[in-house]
Amino acid sequence: MNGFTRFLSAFGVGTTIALCPFCSTEASAQAPANQASSTSASISFNVEGMTCPSCSVAVRTALKKVDGVKDAKVSVSEKRATVDYDPRKATPQQMVDAVNNLGYRASLPSKGS
Repeated sequence: MNGFTRFLSAFGVGTTIALCPFCSTEASAQAPANQASSTSASISFNVEGMTCPSCSVAVRTALKKVDGVKDAKVSVSEKRATVDYDPRKATPQQMVDAVNNLGYRASLPSKGS
């Protein structure tokens, strides 16, 4: 058992045998079963001002820095961001504010849309 596997075992995280692309060791983390039932929500909103792939990377990075954001997908062509998040930690307004602080114009969908 290597150090990484012992480290994971100490925290009760199971391992599966896999080859790590970074260090060529066996063992990769496997999420504990009780984490699969965590609270999750998703929201999509418009983002104006993006013109290239670098814009989408900047927006996605800013969204992922918001505590509680699990994943963010950003499309320049659709001028849209779709975010999976934990509503106990993050609000849609926090996500919009993070994007607007970059200089883009994000807006929440109007109620009834």
